[in-house]
Amino acid sequence: MIRRQFLKTKKIEKFKEELIRDEGVKNEVYLDHLGLPTCGIGHLITEWDNEYGSEVGTVVTYQRVQELFEKDLSVTIDECKHIYQ
Repeated sequence: MIRRQFLKTKKIEKFKEELIRDEGVKNEVYLDHLGLPTCGIGHLITEWDNEYGSEVGTVVTYQRVQELFEKDLSVTIDECKHIYQ
């Protein structure tokens, strides 16, 4: 059981590293390739985010970027579990 959890954690960490490498990290609000407001590690800013309505270039703290990334990752994993289990 401990080994399974360790392997699961390692896979998630590798996935995080790949996302960071692919998306990059921006500690500011920017427009993605579709012109949509985004920040951090490819986080699409929605009306429920504190950053909603912020101007391009508005600084987003490292802590907030990590918070959004963990939330996005958690939602994605839950959606995959729902679809594939």
